[in-house]
Amino acid sequence: MKYSTVIFDLDGTVLDTAEGIMIGANYTAIQMGVPELTVEQQRSFIGPPPLKSFMRECGFTEDVAREAVKIYRNRYKEKGKFEAKHYQNIKELLAALKEKNCTTAVATLKRDDLAKEILENFELKPYFDSINGVDDADTLSKSDLILMCLKELGQSDLSKVVLIGDSIHDATGAEKVGIDFIAVTYGYGFENKIEASKCKHVSIAENVEDLFKFFEIKETVK
Repeated sequence: MKYSTVIFDLDGTVLDTAEGIMIGANYTAIQMGVPELTVEQQRSFIGPPPLKSFMRECGFTEDVAREAVKIYRNRYKEKGKFEAKHYQNIKELLAALKEKNCTTAVATLKRDDLAKEILENFELKPYFDSINGVDDADTLSKSDLILMCLKELGQSDLSKVVLIGDSIHDATGAEKVGIDFIAVTYGYGFENKIEASKCKHVSIAENVEDLFKFFEIKETVK
């Protein structure tokens, strides 16, 4: 197999976390005394750092947005992390990659501790050799997180690394680091193959089974 290291985005790639993120964003807006968010606004919180999303969608200053993020993350830690579900066959894909002796990682713009908790809650944490999310200050970019994963894994051959993600944030991060990128359209960022094709990529997957085909994994999926 060409790639020995496979890095995944979390939201919209490994787990369908839309419900918890959207409910949490709207709950926070109400708690902060602004109008309820539209469904479209709620969906815009999936993927980007919440700090920037609250500034963009609620018109908050950075200081006010940081207070909103605290409310949002407290609610997510208590309830939101349970409001998610596996994408069909993702667990089987992770198991198959491990059987092929691939190292696997998660680079997510979700806060680091929450990312690890949600992966553990959905029994996926053991499949990853490295998990990195943002800090409390939201200072890390996707490329920063990818580099943190590579450092932990001791992987210096970028030609052996591929990132799988559902948004332009993932595509940009992969390109900045210098690794290949697989765009998935079953998540939240890319609406379709046409949109995904605009970014630099080696493949586009419309479902997890397409990822099985890309990696030439022959195992039967459920």
